[in-house]
Amino acid sequence: MADPDATKQEEKPPSPRDVVKVLAELGYAYKAPEGGTVSDERLTQVDDESKGFEWKGQENYDAVAAACALYCKTRLVLASGLMETALGEARCWAHPSDAGPNAPIIFLVCGSFPGGSAGVWGRSLCVNGTLREGGMFDYIERCRNELGANVVVADPNVSEEAGRIVAGSETPHRHLSTLYSRAIHKDETRPIAIVAHSYGASAVAFLFKDKPQCRARIKAVALTDGCALYGSILKEEVPPSGSARLEHNRKYAPAAFEDDSEAGAAYASVARNFVSSSEPAGTPLPGRGPFESVSAGHTSHPATTHAATEEVFSFLKEKLAK
Repeated sequence: MADPDATKQEEKPPSPRDVVKVLAELGYAYKAPEGGTVSDERLTQVDDESKGFEWKGQENYDAVAAACALYCKTRLVLASGLMETALGEARCWAHPSDAGPNAPIIFLVCGSFPGGSAGVWGRSLCVNGTLREGGMFDYIERCRNELGANVVVADPNVSEEAGRIVAGSETPHRHLSTLYSRAIHKDETRPIAIVAHSYGASAVAFLFKDKPQCRARIKAVALTDGCALYGSILKEEVPPSGSARLEHNRKYAPAAFEDDSEAGAAYASVARNFVSSSEPAGTPLPGRGPFESVSAGHTSHPATTHAATEEVFSFLKEKLAK
């Protein structure tokens, strides 16, 4: 998420038509090849579909990237069939129909602002690559088709709207905890799994601390280059030089900055971190943090989720089968 004093969110998200119009005004549109899916869509120039994004300075990039992220949110509904759902003042996206009484529930959690948002693993990849590389759409489809799961997409980086703190979503940590409380009934028995990228790993650590009952319910946590902004996933810190973002997070989610050995052990028992590395995907990498770590198969942080797709789903299938 961005610093609380630096992030301003629109009070009401733009409609799909508005987002397409904004992209067009910036000179771009998303296109998929004939017969392709939303995952195959790529940003192209309106005046020449053979050309993609063209650098015109940081301000222009930021505007295009923000529009791409909003476009992905609209496609969660239009292309993936998810329903935008209120969590009090916060939001998430979920399948409107239940996949069955024994269907697992899988949470998809993006990384920190501005690179991650609902529907987006890596914003830069949505600008420069395909939505299969940067978006969550392939994961959503595979969770449903291969795992028979109900998918819930978190939106953890919307902490402020119209200059007002969003209750229950003050930080990514609080958002995920609120989402879990609203989505999972206390008598729910179905298995739960989480896929979390980057700073999403720290939000999951807070969940294991804040909701101890989740420890027996969550069977798998696949992290893709999971990390903390400072300190460690299990115990964040504010750097000596200070950080408005982390001070804000510590104010609203203090447990994220405290030791909890039981929560850490429970988290580590079900987690695997697919970390950036030049080694082939799935290669064990001991000593890379508090969790079992293997190579994601890519050296670029934003690209790890897509690069590790096959290994992540093998891991989820293995854990959910137990």
